[in-house]
Amino acid sequence: MLTSGVALLIASALFTLHDRQTFLREKAQNLRVSAQMIGSNSTAAVSFGDAKSAEEILAALHAKKNVVNACIYYKDGRVLSKYTRDGPLGNFSPPPVQRSGTATVAQHMTLFQSITLSGESIGTIFIESDLKDLRDRTTRFTEIASLVLLASLVVAFLLSSRLQHLISGPIQELADTVTSVSTHGDFSLRATKRGNDEIGLLFDQFNIMLDRIQQRDLALQQAHDHLETRVAERTAYLNALVENSPLAIMVLDAEQRVQLCNTAFEKLFQYARDEIVGKPVGVFFADTDLAEARGSTRSPVDQEPTHLVTRRQRKDGSFVDVELHTVGTVVNRKTVGSLGIYQDISVRKRAEEAAQQAKEAAEASNRAKSEFLANMSHEIRTPMNGIMGMTELVLDTELNAEQREYLNLARTSADSLLSLINDILDYSKIEAGKLEIDAIDFNLGDGLGDTMKTLGFRAQQKGLGLAFEIGPDVPDALVGDPGRLRQIVVNLVGNAIKFTEHGEVVLHVQTESRTEQEIRLHFIVADTGIGIPVEKQATIFEAFNQADGAMTRKYGGTGLGLTISSRLVELMGGKLSVESSPGQGSRFHFIVSFGLQKSPARIAVPRDPMTLRGMRALVVDDNSTNRQILTKMLDGWHLNPTAVDSAAKAIVALREGQGLGRIFPLILLDAQMPEMDGFALAETIKRNPDWGAATVMMLSSAGLRGDAARCREIGVAAYLTKPVRQAELLDAIVTALGTRPAKSLPSSLVTRHSLRENRPQVRILLVEDNAVNQLVALRLLEKQGHAVTIAASGKKALEALKKDSYDLVLMDIQMPEMNGWEATRAIRESEKATGEHIPIVAMTAHAMKGDEERCIAVGMDDYLNKPIRLPELLAVVDKIGHRKAVAKGMAVASKGRFDLAAALDQLEGDRELFDEMTHLFIQECPRAMEEIRRAIGTGDAKALERHAHSLKGSSANLGAVGVSWAADALEKCARSGNLEQADDLFKSLERDLEHLLSDLEALGQRIVT
Repeated sequence: MLTSGVALLIASALFTLHDRQTFLREKAQNLRVSAQMIGSNSTAAVSFGDAKSAEEILAALHAKKNVVNACIYYKDGRVLSKYTRDGPLGNFSPPPVQRSGTATVAQHMTLFQSITLSGESIGTIFIESDLKDLRDRTTRFTEIASLVLLASLVVAFLLSSRLQHLISGPIQELADTVTSVSTHGDFSLRATKRGNDEIGLLFDQFNIMLDRIQQRDLALQQAHDHLETRVAERTAYLNALVENSPLAIMVLDAEQRVQLCNTAFEKLFQYARDEIVGKPVGVFFADTDLAEARGSTRSPVDQEPTHLVTRRQRKDGSFVDVELHTVGTVVNRKTVGSLGIYQDISVRKRAEEAAQQAKEAAEASNRAKSEFLANMSHEIRTPMNGIMGMTELVLDTELNAEQREYLNLARTSADSLLSLINDILDYSKIEAGKLEIDAIDFNLGDGLGDTMKTLGFRAQQKGLGLAFEIGPDVPDALVGDPGRLRQIVVNLVGNAIKFTEHGEVVLHVQTESRTEQEIRLHFIVADTGIGIPVEKQATIFEAFNQADGAMTRKYGGTGLGLTISSRLVELMGGKLSVESSPGQGSRFHFIVSFGLQKSPARIAVPRDPMTLRGMRALVVDDNSTNRQILTKMLDGWHLNPTAVDSAAKAIVALREGQGLGRIFPLILLDAQMPEMDGFALAETIKRNPDWGAATVMMLSSAGLRGDAARCREIGVAAYLTKPVRQAELLDAIVTALGTRPAKSLPSSLVTRHSLRENRPQVRILLVEDNAVNQLVALRLLEKQGHAVTIAASGKKALEALKKDSYDLVLMDIQMPEMNGWEATRAIRESEKATGEHIPIVAMTAHAMKGDEERCIAVGMDDYLNKPIRLPELLAVVDKIGHRKAVAKGMAVASKGRFDLAAALDQLEGDRELFDEMTHLFIQECPRAMEEIRRAIGTGDAKALERHAHSLKGSSANLGAVGVSWAADALEKCARSGNLEQADDLFKSLERDLEHLLSDLEALGQRIVT
């Protein structure tokens, strides 16, 4: 009701204000119209200044009752005439002329308007009107609005009184119901519907809402009851798990008080539950002898889960071995306690103790077996060393054919027995899991060359071709186990020779992949033998197995070789496999990894001698594999080889070359060829005056006695037995051609023996107590031109080292007074004061697991098994001789700046050309050194190798041995890819070059003088 009244009042007020504004606008418009009419009628009066006419015109305003005053002005503002409603009695003073427009001021409305004639203002009219009519209108409107408002309120009151019963009553009742439901939470209450109108619909929806709430409440209650039931069941289930667990369980709170424990805990520790629940755990596990146990029980509950095996004291004072697991109990990210689980491990402990005792007994048995095997190995190898060594010595003497045949059979039998002993020992190590792979520096080319040499006799006996090929990208300086690699190669190549009746056996070595620190090499042993059926290829790698039982009877062998090789390859990170078909031969593959030496040792003969570049060479061999291998070798040294497969084709090639003016300065011949062999071809070449100047080298697979003498008669420059190592062949070529960088050799037949004999003599201290072994080693080494001193014990070896210096010590291990290990330690200790290091090589009949490792650990450099095989022994001695040759060559190079005679000899005595070359060399040296310095600074190994190689060649042409050697060392350093020593080598090169330039300048001054 109040709202309606206020709304009506506001509406009336707004309507009144609107009406007032509208009336004022209409009144202003009426005044403007009146002013226009008077203005248009008074133009003549104003123009002529007729005040009377103007007054008569204004008098017409008398009809406008609300007009109070009026006035007409001249253009300059003077009053022409005026009018007032009060007549002459009126006191009207015209206001000053103002701008045209209306204004309401103090209950009056005024109007100023211009009087225009022909568009030009000639005066102004002023009219003033009162607002009495507005006041009267407002008063009437207010009275009417008041009557309407009163009537409306009366009607509204009557209507609201009636509607309150129909609307407000039900709504109030609904509100009371809501209040009751919210107060008492009784959702069964319902609001009573009184009609089907909107209010009734509201009541229906409200009751439906209450129904849903009541149903939801019932569902929640049922779910709550069901959940409580499940929680109770789960709690009972978990309690049953804890209670029935065979493991002892104890729960602690944050203060380390026992919250609960199970029956197993009571049985294990003999405490009743009532005795420990609620009490600190330290009361039960706090014995002073159980510090570990106390520490675990006192550890903070928020630590990481712990697991330990310990002992706990029972109630009766006895101890029990338990395995304890503890973990913190976390609730809402807060640790509120801990859980401990104890397992009785007394039975397990007793079983472990029994197993430990059995293990110790087994280890003792193994040690006894190992000691027995070691002793047996030593006892067998010691006399075998004498047998094999003496056999080798006798075979090098003058013998008739029958004696030589018997001794060769004896040597073959000894080799077979030694191979069998090695196989059995290695297999026992493999079965025991004690076979390991070493990682030492070694030279791949030398190692494989020596190994293939030892197998050459077997191939020669069967008339087989034996060759090996190392890829040009395969480095020599590797890190790995050369002994095990040799064992694999010997087994595979030996088997290939054994099962091949005709044809050849070839070992290929290729690069599989390479990184900065490691290289993976792919080894292939290919033969033309009997082959292996596919169904048998998997079984040949099993112990004591061969592809066919009949093979054992025909070829012999234990069947262990491939098994051992396969295991060794696996230990070296590879796998041994085979490709074969019956009658088509076999190809055994294995890929193994080796490390790359950071600072590879220098080689005695340059791998890329300048004097051989572009030289034409003729290779004559009926075996395609040998031709391919030799051609690749010569290509690698930048020669220009031509290969043919027969003597007839060789003669054709020589004639064609002679006709074209392209002779062959170097000819490599195979000794055994069909139709015309190598010796007959060599005689033909030497008899021909056009070809006789060529250097002829003979390569033979047989190496028969008398071949060397026949070569000397024919005029063959070199005679080598296959398979020939790359370094050995290169050494023979440069020696035979007379281009060896060291001092020239006498013009005699070059053989592998002469090559070895021309190497520096090695002073060797042989430490050996067995007289037979002393004699064998002494004779073998002296025949190679080495000086040998014998010491019968470790103490005598120390005395000998104090009196004299040696290049190498060959050390036996098992000796009286002081064994080899003790002697080596003493030698290494004495070297600490001098900074020297003499190579010590173990030479022992001990061949069991750990022997070689122990030798290396005490300071030995290498390890040789007895019985000593000549190739293995010579390989070690040659390595020392190689180092000595390098040191001697460097000393010679540093002592003599350059060899003028050698340089002039290369230039055929042309001194003018030498002077010109010297002048160019002095000019180009600064630029070359700057390029080398820049390459070292930027780490550009390829650029360093290129510039060092160029300087090496130019200095060699001048006979500057020292600078050439220094540049060669820098070139090889760059080729290895490791520039760690580049700075030191560069400084050495700078010093040598400074001395050389000084000597060359002095030589030039002497020439001018």
